[in-house]
Amino acid sequence: MLGMLLGALVLVLLLVLLVGMLLPAREQVTRVELFKAPVAEVWEALNNLPGQAQWRTGLKSVQTLDDDEGLRWVEQPLQGTAVVLRKTKEIPLQELILELQQRGIHATRQARLNNVPGGTRVTFTQTLQITMPIRRLLNRFHGGVDNRLDGFIRQLRVKFSA
Repeated sequence: MLGMLLGALVLVLLLVLLVGMLLPAREQVTRVELFKAPVAEVWEALNNLPGQAQWRTGLKSVQTLDDDEGLRWVEQPLQGTAVVLRKTKEIPLQELILELQQRGIHATRQARLNNVPGGTRVTFTQTLQITMPIRRLLNRFHGGVDNRLDGFIRQLRVKFSA
């Protein structure tokens, strides 16, 4: 009886691993959003990393690290473990690229800002690459890269609607 139970458990684990291996390691999603606010205000919200703890739900704190002239910071979520991010490109009022690289995960979020009639158009592109198959499957169960980017945009939208 115990042998059958262990065999079934191993079979389930192998099935999870196989499904994870069949999922693509890299995902990318792009969203174009219009915010009814000037470019400078949208830029400030995106670039003021410690200030994001005030409008991003689920984010407990943001701490800038001193070892890299402010280009790295730690985000502490309300639940889960802290993540270290890096600002890899910054063209003021035009483009911002942030990167996360941690335990088999590499993610980037790019925001390109354009002044348009009625506000600011922001093109967000987020990529996620996960090397471990089981983490790929878990990521899909949590909505994947689409869900994360949509949540970020929704919270940014709420900030400008208040």
